[in-house]
Amino acid sequence: MTQSSKASKASSGQSTLMLCLGWGIVSIIFFLLFGALAPGEDARPDWFLISINFLEIFAFLLAAFLCFRNSSSSQIISGRTVWLALGVGMLTFAAGTVFFFLWGTVWGLDPSVSMGDGFYFISYMGMVVGMLLAALPRRIDLSLPQWGTIVAIGAVGIVLACGLNFGWPSASAQLLSPPAMAAEIAQAPTEPEAIVVPEENDAAEADAEIVAGLLPAPGWAQAWDAALERFADPVALIYVVLDCFLVVIAAALLVAFWGGRFSQSWQLIAIATFCLYIADMAFAAVGDNYIEGALWEVFWILSALFFAAGASIEYNVSKRSRRGSRRRA
Repeated sequence: MTQSSKASKASSGQSTLMLCLGWGIVSIIFFLLFGALAPGEDARPDWFLISINFLEIFAFLLAAFLCFRNSSSSQIISGRTVWLALGVGMLTFAAGTVFFFLWGTVWGLDPSVSMGDGFYFISYMGMVVGMLLAALPRRIDLSLPQWGTIVAIGAVGIVLACGLNFGWPSASAQLLSPPAMAAEIAQAPTEPEAIVVPEENDAAEADAEIVAGLLPAPGWAQAWDAALERFADPVALIYVVLDCFLVVIAAALLVAFWGGRFSQSWQLIAIATFCLYIADMAFAAVGDNYIEGALWEVFWILSALFFAAGASIEYNVSKRSRRGSRRRA
């Protein structure tokens, strides 16, 4: 291999990392500059929602492309199946985001459960399988403090996931609602108020505001939305289980690959998993008060970019390692 081809390979890897870095910086700045809600507004403008979905979908498509590139290389160190599973995870997450965007922003349907969740489940399973395949075949000899670190991180992640999804939001609502109700009762007039019957036009306008979207929802989407509504609780439970699996595996990868020869790529993938977990926990924390475009949503984009950076580093290290082995032979 000539020096020019080696230089082009190195330049390509650096360009990919710079793209990931630049895309992350642009995403963070975009959220900071345009993501704040103006006084009196309860939704962000459509152009902002379209832009942040583009930023996220592109990031996951980039990560999917780099993971599939690794899976097609016979020289990849971690194994082609590992990166194939991660590539499927990245690609299906992008597809899930497309449906989530269509469901809530474009069609004005309830995005709590949508067709995107099916793709998200496949994505999470792909990430879990890929990271397990990367960790299990290796003989990981960890010390007692390292095992303690993994257990501690996993325990905190599991408690946080269960608390935010099933315990703390409802508990906080119960703590806040009685004083509010008492204040309303104290301020309520003693005389009965007249009952105002809304006119038909007002009711129609209210319904239109609830389902308002960029485009009218097609009939099949409305039918799916009504059918999937009953699965809101099971879907939330599945997300909790998958998030717990991911955070435990990410903690194991972060500790097991710390300081190793090929550790940098998997450290980045562990960080990517933690970013995904942070975004999911923030989404669970807001619950029914979710308004698309909050600043914490940038962690979904950062997760994809860390996956992409990890895949790029693994590809470049594998190429250099194989060439070095042939020269020594």
